[in-house]
Parts: sequence; structure tokens; C-alpha cells
Amino acid sequence: MRLVTRIAITSAALAALVAPTFALGQSGAPTLAEARDSEFPDRVYLYRTPEPRALTTSNLEVAENGGPVAGLAVDSGAKSSGAVLLIDASNSMKGTPIQNAMAAARAFLAERREELPVAIVLFGRDDTVLTDFTTDEGELSAAIAETPRTTEGTLIYDSILRARDLVKEQGLERATIVLLSDGADIGSSATRAEALQAAADANIRILSVGLSSKQYDPGTLKNLANETGGTYVETATPAELKPIFQGIGQQLSNEYVLTYRSLLGPSVAATLSVVAPGYGAATATYTTPALDFTARGTFERSWIDDVITSPWLLVFVIVAVLALLAFALLTAADVRKRSVRRRMAQYVTVPTEDESRLRRAEVATMLADTAHKTVGGQKWWQRFESDVELGAFRLSALAIAGWTIVGGILASLVAAIVLQSLWALLIGLAAPLVTRFVVSRRVTKKRKDYSEQLPDNLDVLAGAMRTGHSTMGALSVMVDSADEPSSSEFRRVLQDEQLGVPLDDALMVTARRMQSSDTEQIALVMRLQREAGGNTAEVLDRVAEVIRGRMELRRLVEVLTAQARISRWILTGLPIFVFLSLIFTGGDFLDPMINSLVGRIALVFSAIMIMIGSFWIKQLAKLDV
Repeated sequence: MRLVTRIAITSAALAALVAPTFALGQSGAPTLAEARDSEFPDRVYLYRTPEPRALTTSNLEVAENGGPVAGLAVDSGAKSSGAVLLIDASNSMKGTPIQNAMAAARAFLAERREELPVAIVLFGRDDTVLTDFTTDEGELSAAIAETPRTTEGTLIYDSILRARDLVKEQGLERATIVLLSDGADIGSSATRAEALQAAADANIRILSVGLSSKQYDPGTLKNLANETGGTYVETATPAELKPIFQGIGQQLSNEYVLTYRSLLGPSVAATLSVVAPGYGAATATYTTPALDFTARGTFERSWIDDVITSPWLLVFVIVAVLALLAFALLTAADVRKRSVRRRMAQYVTVPTEDESRLRRAEVATMLADTAHKTVGGQKWWQRFESDVELGAFRLSALAIAGWTIVGGILASLVAAIVLQSLWALLIGLAAPLVTRFVVSRRVTKKRKDYSEQLPDNLDVLAGAMRTGHSTMGALSVMVDSADEPSSSEFRRVLQDEQLGVPLDDALMVTARRMQSSDTEQIALVMRLQREAGGNTAEVLDRVAEVIRGRMELRRLVEVLTAQARISRWILTGLPIFVFLSLIFTGGDFLDPMINSLVGRIALVFSAIMIMIGSFWIKQLAKLDV
């Protein structure tokens, strides 16, 4: 009996606490609270009356610091906002709690304003939308007519994200979530921070109602309410849910949105007063923001402005216009000539299209020869031509160089436009390095394949010589059975020998082309065979064994130095990766490094040190076998 008495006393006390919060009586006073989306100078406030009233700008007295406000607008909260009922349907609510929760929802709907759209969502293991936003009384009543089944899990945070999606789909300016639960969040994939951010994105406040139990933890519901500008109420008995939800429905029905523009100056303590007919003044205070006098620095032109105002642009425009005029005049003169030629073609023979095509090819060849004479004597160009020919590229060395220049120019222009910096034009200087890397990589692969195939080719050559073939006959047999690139390289040797070049000299040319010291040994063997004779097949077998031994040793060295080579690429690429990551994700973190002279010098010095370190590690890991 004493236990029943204690429960009754506790319930009465909770009801007394709840009633002032959500069930404003007839004798209550209006309240005024700043809305979440209120800014300055555009202010937004929520004005709530104890009883339903038809409020307009004509029957409201709104004053800020005693003076009238500008641009006042009064809107019923139901016209620009909505309400979402989030009801816990976990197993802990099974039985009487869920039945009272649905009865509380029906009490809420009975008190709501007709034009207030309401959505109802049950959350447990999954979110169940009983009804989307609607003002249809029949649809809302049907949605909560039956008591739902409960499930495992209390996904509070996930349900808030679901409510956010419903609010955004409806296009509401603001919304109120009425959240009912008897425990903490269990099983949500979203975090509390994500739930609060979702509420902020959709301008949602959360009114939390907690149904306490032995395992109840009020922290989750309290935090959600406090962080979103809502309120929190707790009850120990399911029967008290109905009056609480009834009070919340009255609260939302009697709420109005006041908007106006403040004309106060900076750092002013403001007091907003709102008086409705039949009520006293409801007030709210705030302080206008201060002016920001932080030094912003001098105005700096963008690189586009520098280009537009540069005198060199004027010179370029003048030269371009003159060039276009000259081109137009020459074209017009050429047209007249063509018309004369076209008229004379009836009486004389003119070149055919094939002859014209051949002439254009001759002109292109002359231009290529002129360019080749300019750089043909340079050793670096001769090495590049040799590598292009050895790499079996479809284009000539001159064509590859031309496309490299075009690609570098395009890369510079694209980089300058994307990065909005004239320094980005230097990116085009990397085009020759990229081309050289591609050519060198293909040549290196071809030489490596040649070296790997050489011992097997020597076995074929020695075997053919043992069967009675002459040296050149055995070499022809080897060429026919060899794979690329050995087949084409030794075929060049055969062609050179047929042109009168000694076999050993032709092999030395191949050794230099393929950078193969093993081929030099073969050339020496052929020279000894030509001058002194002997069992060449036996010597070639010994040479093949030596080459295989060197190949095994070379592979062992590559394995032992693999860590050094990998370390080289990691140590070289890591600073570059970090720098690029900070550029795209670090905001203004690198501004002191990029915009100051000392920072630029440090960047250049760092780049030089990275290249030196990479080259140094490469030399340490490179062992000639």
C-alpha cells in the first residue's frame, strides 16, 4: 500500500512539473524565443500564446529597444513548418507503454492546428513511416489506429536522419521532432554528431519525452533537446504520456513565426518586446554583433587581371591583328590567282592532285631536313634518335619532339587555367622529361629482353655449327628461331655481313646498340674464329654458361637491392604526395610556403634535395654485374 502511495505521489509531482512545460493553461503568459535560423540583421522569433489567436501585423505590437521594427511579418507556424512524431517501437516499449504512446499520439493530433502537416515514424530495428507529411485527418488517424509490433533495437539517431529526409522532401523551412523513447540509442549506424548535424541542416528542433525505467538513461534525449533548442520532459508512468503530448500539440498550434529586420548598430544590447491583444509583453534579449576590424591586407589583383592590364597583351593583340590582316590579304590575292589558274586550265595543263600531294610532301620533307640540320649535330639528339629507332616507335624522333612541344604548351595552358597561377606555366617544362622517360623505358625493356634471350640463342647457334653449318648459316638458323628483339638485331648483323662488314664488327655495333657486354664476347669469339680458327661451338657453349652465371648473379643482386629501390621511390614520392594532399585538402595551410619568398626558396631547395637523394639512393642500389 505504501508503494502504491509513493508511486501516486511521484506521478503527481511529475505531472506538476510537466504541466507548466507543455500544457499552458488559460492563465499562462505568452513566450518569445529566438529561432534557430535567426541571424542579423534578419531576425526570426517564435511567439507562443496560451490560447489560439488569429495574430497579424495589425494586432501585434512589436518593438525593439522601444522603437518600431522594419519589415515585420507574422506567420502561423503551421504554414511554414511541420511536426514529426518519432515513437520508440523497441521491445522495451512492448505492452502498456506502446499502447499509451499511440494514445498520446492521438491526443497530439487532436490538439494540432488543421493546417499543420504531420509525419509519423516508428523506430526500432528499422524505421517505419506510418505516414508522410499530411494534413488529412483521416489518413493521420488511420496511421495510428492500431498498436504496432515491437522489434529489437532503439535506433534514435538513425530515425532523426530519416526525419530530416522527410522534412527536406517536403521543402519545409523549419520542423519540430517530438521524440518519445524509454532508453538510450542502441544499434544506430549514425552518431550523435551526425544526428545533430542533420537536425541543423533542416532547421529542426527536438522536443524529447523520456519514459523512465530501471535501464533508462536520460543523457541521449537531454542532449538532443538541449543542442537543438528544444525541451526535455521525463515521466515514470506511461499513462502520463497523453497529457504531455496534448500539451505539445497545443504548444505547436499556438506558435507564430515573427520575422523582421533590425536596424540597430553594432555591439548594441537589444530587447525585443511583443504585445498581443489580451496579454502582457513577452520579451527576449540579444546583442548585435560587433564590427570586425581585423586587418585584411591590401587588395591583390588576380593573375587574370595582371594579364589583362599587362602592356604585353596590347602588343600581342596588335601583332595578332596585323598578322590576321596580312593573312587575309594574302588569302585574297591567292584566291584571285586560283581563279585565273582555274580559267586558264581550260587551255593549258595544270598539276594534278597527286602531283600537288607529292609537292606538299616535298615541302614537309624540306622543313624536316631544316629542323634536323639545326639539332642533328648535337650528341644528345643523336642519342635520342638512336633510342627512338631502337624502341621501334611509329613516329620519327623529330615528330615525337614536335608533339612533345605541343603537349608541353597545352599542359602549361591547362595548368595555368586550373591553378590560376602563372607559375603553373612551368609545368610544361616537364613534357620533355616525360617523353624521355617513355622512350628510355621502352629501350630498356627491349635491351633486357635481348639479354635474357641471348644464352638460348647461343645454344641454338652452337648446335647449328655442330651439325655442319657454316658460321653465317648457323647464324641464319638462329635468326629464324629467335624471338624479338633478338631476331631483328641479329638479322641486322646478317645484312651488314652481306654488305661486306666483318662479322665481328657487325656484332660490336649490335653490342653498342643493345649495351651488351656479352655480345662483345661473342664478337671476340668470331674474330678469333676468323683469324685463328678453332672449335667455335665449344667456345660459344662456355660463353653461354658464363652469361647464365652472370644472369643468376644479376638476379640475386636485384633481389638484395629491392628494398633500397623501393625505399627510393617511397622517400621520393612521400613528400610530393603530402605536398599535393595539403594543396587540395589543407586549405590555406601552405600559404606561407607558397606566397612568401622564404617559403618558395625552401620549396625549391627541398625539391633539389629530393632529387639529389633519389639519385644518390639509385646509385647506391645500382651494381654492375
